[in-house]
Amino acid sequence: MLKIERKADSRVIKAILHRLADIPGGVTVSVADLGGSVLVEGTPICVGSSGMYNVIKTGKVVTEYTSGTSLEIAKGTHFKVGDKIAPEDSSMSAAISAIDKTGAAKDVVTLVSQFTSSLAVGAKLIQVTVTTHAAVPHGAVVQGAVSAIDATSFNVDKGHTLAIGDYVAGSAADPMTGKAITNIDRGKDLYDTITIGAANGKALADDEVIRVVTASNGVTAKTFAVADTIVPTAGAALAVAGSNMDITALDNLFVDAWLMAVVKEANGPVITTAIKSQLTGVKFI
Repeated sequence: MLKIERKADSRVIKAILHRLADIPGGVTVSVADLGGSVLVEGTPICVGSSGMYNVIKTGKVVTEYTSGTSLEIAKGTHFKVGDKIAPEDSSMSAAISAIDKTGAAKDVVTLVSQFTSSLAVGAKLIQVTVTTHAAVPHGAVVQGAVSAIDATSFNVDKGHTLAIGDYVAGSAADPMTGKAITNIDRGKDLYDTITIGAANGKALADDEVIRVVTASNGVTAKTFAVADTIVPTAGAALAVAGSNMDITALDNLFVDAWLMAVVKEANGPVITTAIKSQLTGVKFI
C-alpha cells in the first residue's frame, strides 16, 4: 500500500561546525523515553541496552524559580511526564506531572512537589534517578557496665551516631529513660564519654544499646530522615548526534554519531559541565 505523508520543510540550524571522527555505520537511538519531537544535531548520546543508544536529556531554566510547582524551561527538551529532574549538581530533585508546550517561547513544567531551593535563569537541568531511604534510628553501645544509678556519664563504642542535645535511653528490661546529652568527649582512642544532664537513674550493662528517644524521661525511639540519593539517569556521554531527525513514535532513529567534532554550543541542546568532560573529543565553542 502506498503511503503518502505531507510534510513542511523548516529551516535547519546547524550545530556541528566541523566533523572529524564518527562511529562507523552510525547508531540506533531509542525513542521510547523521549518527550520531544525532534532529535537535534549535537544532542549528546550514551550507550543504552540491547545495542541501542539513549539521548541524554537536558534542559534550561528561562524564568527564575523561587518556589511552587510551576517551572518555565526552554523549548526543545526531551523531558516527559514521570521524569525526575534536577539541577546539574543533583543537589535536589522534583518529578514532572505535566508539561505545557503550547507557548511559542517556553515550556511550562508542572512539578509533583516543589524544589527545595531556587533556580536561577540559565540553570541547567538533567534527568535523574532518585532513591528514597527509610528514616533510621540513632544510637550507641555502652562500653563498660555502670552499676551506679547516680552516674552522669558513661562510655560508648566509637562509631556511634549520638549528638549533643539528643535524649538517650537504655534498652534493658528496666531501662534508663531519656536523658539529655550535654557533652561528648571524643578524646580517647577506644571509646567516647557521654555526659548527661541528669543522673542515669538506672544501671547500664556492658554492650547495652543506647537509643536516641523523642523526649526527656521517654523510651520511644526517635528516627532521623536520610537524604534521597540523586544520580543522573543517563550513562556517560559517548558521542553527539550528527543530524536533525524527526521523532516518530515506535520508530527508533538511525543516526550518525560523532566522537570528534567542533560544536557551536548555542545552536544545540543544553550541554552540562559533566557532559563536556565526558566528550573529550568534542570541542564546544
